[in-house]
Amino acid sequence: MPGRETDTGWDRSCEVTARLHALIGQPQVSDAYVRFRLDLLAAQRAARSALAGTVLAPRGSERLPAPLPLAPSDVPFPIGVLAILLEAIRDSAARHGQKTAALQRLSAGVATHPEQLQALAAAAAFEPDLVALESLAREWGVLVDALLFVGRALAAPCVAEAVRARAANGGARTREAPAHRCPACGSAPSVARLRRADGRRVLTCGLCGSEWEAVRLACACCGTLEQSRLGVLRLGDAGPRWVETCDGCKGYIKTVDERRLPEGEVVLPIVEESATLHLDLLAEREGYIRRVPYVMPG
Repeated sequence: MPGRETDTGWDRSCEVTARLHALIGQPQVSDAYVRFRLDLLAAQRAARSALAGTVLAPRGSERLPAPLPLAPSDVPFPIGVLAILLEAIRDSAARHGQKTAALQRLSAGVATHPEQLQALAAAAAFEPDLVALESLAREWGVLVDALLFVGRALAAPCVAEAVRARAANGGARTREAPAHRCPACGSAPSVARLRRADGRRVLTCGLCGSEWEAVRLACACCGTLEQSRLGVLRLGDAGPRWVETCDGCKGYIKTVDERRLPEGEVVLPIVEESATLHLDLLAEREGYIRRVPYVMPG
């Protein structure tokens, strides 16, 4: 079956899909958003399957494995793959009412200049280039936040497949990433969890899906260790999910404590992202900003 690399990967893929479907109809969950994420997930998986048969070499190089974390220039963004994925995102948004006007304008803008899809993906991936995104936003008449989400959703299959290919081809970790950045692609984390076994903090990259252990009492957005700037927002005291905030950078990250979940329940970041929009609203009401969305395909 295309895209089925291992039984374990396939089983996890099925579990993610099943858990997303199970969210529909649940309290505090947007059914339309969950259905949109299901469509996006399927489109991104198809894009990644298309990329899996290609050689994702750094631009200007044929065979040299890129070091980790990857740099933006290490990842090609094939226009054909991006165009198909954008069309799928646009059509799903139309079905489920997610920023349809913005996507229509974006689609019209790149129709005559498809190379701008590559510019969008490159600007939104890794550490987002806000200057480039703002320029594209003005040109297409859309909000920067909408471009950031779409651009990262387009880039994610390319980056995730590049990370997998580099690791498989012996890409050495010769570049150092800050402790609060993904060691595989250098992007920011989107979800945090406290590990069931020992309570240690694990961050998940919102772009390539890599995980790494991080300092518990540090901002996941800017890395500060200054305790007076760090805070927590909760809806009730006993729940396994909350928001960790930073008054220095005004960023936040959603956190799940596995030790408070039922035995055997696994944290699936895309499920957490889809099920906890109410925590985003809580953080935003208090003046905090989501730096990057979770757009990893799976």
